[in-house]
Amino acid sequence: MEIHTHQNVDLDAVASVWAIQTFAEAYSDAAIYFHPANWDGASLNEDIAVAVDIEAGGKGVKGKKDKDGTVHSCFATIISKLASKEDQQALAPLVDFIDAQDAHGSAVKFLAPEVNNEAQQILSLTGINAVLRSFQAIYPGDDKTVIDCMSEIFDGMLKAGRSRLMAKVEAAQAEILPGNNVAILRNMRYFATPYVLFEQGIKAIVYVDGHSLGVFREGSQTERMDHPKLRAIVEQQGELEEWFAHSSGFLFSRGTRKAPATSPSKVNPFLLAQTANSLFS
Repeated sequence: MEIHTHQNVDLDAVASVWAIQTFAEAYSDAAIYFHPANWDGASLNEDIAVAVDIEAGGKGVKGKKDKDGTVHSCFATIISKLASKEDQQALAPLVDFIDAQDAHGSAVKFLAPEVNNEAQQILSLTGINAVLRSFQAIYPGDDKTVIDCMSEIFDGMLKAGRSRLMAKVEAAQAEILPGNNVAILRNMRYFATPYVLFEQGIKAIVYVDGHSLGVFREGSQTERMDHPKLRAIVEQQGELEEWFAHSSGFLFSRGTRKAPATSPSKVNPFLLAQTANSLFS
């Protein structure tokens, strides 16, 4: 099987090739061919080949065209046709970014027009399109290697997106204290679960992870998690020297994923959560 696209690949071409290889099983190991953007596609055998992000004499897959002439990404078209509903949700942010980049020239300026020029430049020079350009700088003229490198990143983004969906399920199982300000998470499996809870209005989370125990706040909150009321609970159990208080006040913990606790804490997680809850009442 064969996949054809234009040479000197852009973000839409790279993502489209990856999407075909990922969601069209017959093309998972397809050979990839690169052509000038004005290739007429005369030699394309549609029984064994697909052309993406290139006209190919009318044989290629391109993005949909709006009435005002705006042409959207080929990647968005492929995902909408081949990916499951769950994977469409998992990849929605990537689809939106690539679609904005392809249709408007700069995803950052289109998606964040209110941001000042300096911030837009920082975002543009560190985003997924900048990663593509970095690989092209390392492998000039080697479109196949660039696609291989970017495909690993897209694989990771798909896996992370699927995890975000599972995080919503895990967040629904969290213990929420009255007032909807504080939640208790036990043995969290998904990195995104706290962010799901924060999006729902939770202001602080008490976590129990094996022997590790701690409390951390949502980014816009200002209450210190080593507040005297919380420190008092820890001190009552004689553990104050074992607990870490971040200098900015967003975390107070005895064990983290980076440095897990090796023995259980005597502090009651529910009492810790109740006390944290009182700070936001």
